[in-house]
Amino acid sequence: MRVLIYSPVRLFGECLAAFLASADHIDAVAPVDEIDDLDMKALEFGADVVLFDVTAPEALAAARLVKGLCPDTATIAVAVTEVADEVLACAESGFDAYVPRTARTDEMLEILRRAQLGETLCDPRIARTLFNELARRHAVAAADTHLTPREIQIARLLGRGAANKEIAAELHLSVATIKNHVHSVLRKLEVGSRAQVAGLLRENPLALRLR
Repeated sequence: MRVLIYSPVRLFGECLAAFLASADHIDAVAPVDEIDDLDMKALEFGADVVLFDVTAPEALAAARLVKGLCPDTATIAVAVTEVADEVLACAESGFDAYVPRTARTDEMLEILRRAQLGETLCDPRIARTLFNELARRHAVAAADTHLTPREIQIARLLGRGAANKEIAAELHLSVATIKNHVHSVLRKLEVGSRAQVAGLLRENPLALRLR
């Protein structure tokens, strides 16, 4: 396993590198204290794993760059405070795993080994929080695709070929308001035109009820 370490604190990076160099399954390790071209350095080094000192504010953005250039390289956040918000921030930045601040050296080696295998160790409490957050985001995304009762009315009128002025007169709303509703209907139904709304309703009269 070839490991690259990024930390702006040179002493921390060099001490961590010295420890990892003594591990049996580590073939090469190099500390880096400059963020510039870190993704290229990871590529040139042939890193299997890149460790990021996340006490550095630029680490999250740097991890995204490394992952973009080296998608098969495991990125691991080091010195993570094991609270939900910080772990979520690491996950959103594309980290494959994290090493808590409270981890022992043997635990860190196991996290590295698992990360190279495509696995992640995670505290059960944090795992539950991650699942809850995914469920919450799914619910928000689903709600954003549901037509409101007013939008269902307008979609049905569009299906009959009604123009905006005709819909506005029937529903006693302004044309500008109808335009906004029509735009929302098209977006939620994932179609590009009023004609496609009509076609969707012809093919599946229950389409609006299923959303």
